[in-house]
Amino acid sequence: MIKKCILISSNNNDIVLDFFAGSGTTGHAVTELNQEDGGNRKYILVQLPEAIDEKSEACKAGYKRISDITIERNKRVIEKIIEEKKNEHPDLFSGDKKEETLQGLGFKVFKLVKSNFPRVEFAPDPEKTEEENIELLKKYISDKEAQLVSAFNRDELITEILIKNGFKLNYSLTKQEEFKKNEILFATDGDKETLICLDVIIADETVEYFKSNTDKKLVVLERALDTTKKWNLKHYMGEKFKAF
Repeated sequence: MIKKCILISSNNNDIVLDFFAGSGTTGHAVTELNQEDGGNRKYILVQLPEAIDEKSEACKAGYKRISDITIERNKRVIEKIIEEKKNEHPDLFSGDKKEETLQGLGFKVFKLVKSNFPRVEFAPDPEKTEEENIELLKKYISDKEAQLVSAFNRDELITEILIKNGFKLNYSLTKQEEFKKNEILFATDGDKETLICLDVIIADETVEYFKSNTDKKLVVLERALDTTKKWNLKHYMGEKFKAF
């Protein structure tokens, strides 16, 4: 039934959105339909992490939330398709042929979390002196900067930065091997692209590279730069350089 609804209401390259995903039926239908007619539909499934009844068979099987079932069902759909393809065309699962054969299969899982760049929540203590409040503010800033570096989840931070820069969630990352002093990744969603680096220090060698390669876009962490490096990158790259 869901397949018929999708066929009637969408084109082969559309995004199908289901705000009440449940067990993931819509994702299942989109994936199978793409296999049947060669479509390139994508899906977005939204499901609250609602707890499953402890007496249910699903809970006994190890699933604690409805969203766990959403994810597991769509994993199994893809695994089944891959297994069928292997059995039917084993020659397609080698080298570049494998990438082409599996193109379009898979999904990413995201959850709503607090921003890695929280709003300033510091408030002066009216019972303390101005000097004491200044010291408290300095400590607050220092603690927030340390938290960003030591406690952040790398994938979550990259996702948030890319979203803030207008990227879609289907972005891919490729490490750029020509950079020896910093880990720099090439991010693209098919429309937008940029280089991104989450290292806590940007090497002089990296800065020199971008001073003479101003056709590329670059995103880095604000605290990875001293004043000179930041000025140089901004001066030579202009709007193609961003620091968070």
